[in-house]
Amino acid sequence: MSGVQDYEGFYAIHNHMPGGDHALRVGGTVVFSTGGWSAALRAHESDGPTGINPFILYLELVLEPPGESTNVPQALTPVPLEEFKLEQPTLEYREVQFIIVGSDDEAPDRLQVEHPE
Repeated sequence: MSGVQDYEGFYAIHNHMPGGDHALRVGGTVVFSTGGWSAALRAHESDGPTGINPFILYLELVLEPPGESTNVPQALTPVPLEEFKLEQPTLEYREVQFIIVGSDDEAPDRLQVEHPE
């Protein structure tokens, strides 16, 4: 089942500013074609290497459709994601790649990580 209309305002920032917490933060908004959907970011659990480039952070974008008996509004519905925060990452990630869970929607584009210093 698909329900994503658009992805808006996605960002990935690894804060290197003096006095900052040096965390990597990822967030954005998923716009669904109807109401009743939920969305969340979580770390990707893998049984092995996720790719050949260790500088890509893989996150799961979990999309949950409304229940079959749920009456939902037939209107575009933006759902802001709770920000994913990786405290003091051990790698200097350059990109974030999303893996969709729970839906057959296309994933958002890969993000370049911003590194403000």
